[in-house]
Amino acid sequence: ISSFTADPTRIVEGETALLSWGVNDPNATLKITPLRDAVAGTSHEVTPVVTTTYTLTPSNALGSTVKAVTVSVAPPLSTQTTAATDDTAAEWVNAATNLEGLESECGNLSYVGTLPDGDTVIAGVALQGLWALQEGSDDWAPLGRQGATIRNRTTSLVQDPANPGTFWESGAYSGGGVYRTTDGGASFQQLGDISFVDLVSIDFTDPLRKTLVAGIHEQPILHRSTDGGASWVIISAGLPAGVGIVNAPLVIDAATYLVGTNNGDESGIFRTTDAGVTWARVADFGAVGRPVVIEPEGAIYWLLEDNGGIARSTDDGETWEVLSRGPSTGDSITLQLLPDGRFVAIGGGSLIVSADQGATWQRFVPPMPYPAKGFTYSATRNAFYAWRFDCVFAGDNSVPADAIIRLDVGPSQ
Repeated sequence: ISSFTADPTRIVEGETALLSWGVNDPNATLKITPLRDAVAGTSHEVTPVVTTTYTLTPSNALGSTVKAVTVSVAPPLSTQTTAATDDTAAEWVNAATNLEGLESECGNLSYVGTLPDGDTVIAGVALQGLWALQEGSDDWAPLGRQGATIRNRTTSLVQDPANPGTFWESGAYSGGGVYRTTDGGASFQQLGDISFVDLVSIDFTDPLRKTLVAGIHEQPILHRSTDGGASWVIISAGLPAGVGIVNAPLVIDAATYLVGTNNGDESGIFRTTDAGVTWARVADFGAVGRPVVIEPEGAIYWLLEDNGGIARSTDDGETWEVLSRGPSTGDSITLQLLPDGRFVAIGGGSLIVSADQGATWQRFVPPMPYPAKGFTYSATRNAFYAWRFDCVFAGDNSVPADAIIRLDVGPSQ
């Protein structure tokens, strides 16, 4: 057997997965347990109603061999559509305002996020840096006009919970990978010489914020800094081959980190207690995006790849429980906690909400006009913002009017 795979490996009851294989002897007799009949060719569709492990057994005159693959099945998502306020409720409107027309590159409107302390909404525009919504206005004002110039495609913003004026920006492609401001975005400092960073995580148990871990865009590489970002070393050598993309770290303390990996045969969630010298697999499902940590109990919630739902850990990532399916990760890897304790994610082309920490989900606002790359919520403005980007390799990549869209919601939603 040269290969035996399932695509996808996680489905909702009623959906279909494709089993595909390669064998060295094209004349071998093929049997897949628990299917009743022999199979032929190089693929076969299955529609299991429960999580099922399929075992491929090719046999010929010389004997037989086996290889197995598992298709995980989640119960169907029960969604209940409700209007935002009434039958002609609020709808998504364009919100790029004065960002429209800014010259950019592939990945033009790369990110929109909210700094929780201060409720500042910030957008990242490739080659044009960070922009913040102005108080009492729908226009965006440039940040970072002093110090280092941010030109990357922003991938995340992480605010210091004890120092609201301090936050870190990570980004990929043009420019550096990690920047920090200590003055609310008036100026930035580039941290070291790494680039193509999808997510940076900081040790907030250390008052000096010395330990940072950064995941690299579309690579099996993880970097660590122990001097606040001045220098970086690779700490992913201890991860197994075939782990896939290693781009979603979470620092627990100076020596304990988690990393969500995806898009590999050996993807999963991995944990280290020796600052990355060795890693242990603590979950056998791939995880994507920035996890949500609920304080003070420290519960961790993570989106799973391939529309696999959401997983939770209550012991600093040592063990994990997969909750019912709900969020989709086709275009977005955003999971956000609202001020009232509800989770919001994207599912079925709309925002969906969970009031029971991810066990069940409901659609609660009008569908989005396009597949959004992500979203954020502003409590002060009582509005959701979502975004998309263009990538025209030989054409105009200026920011379009609908690069950011806004949905105003009522207080009861």
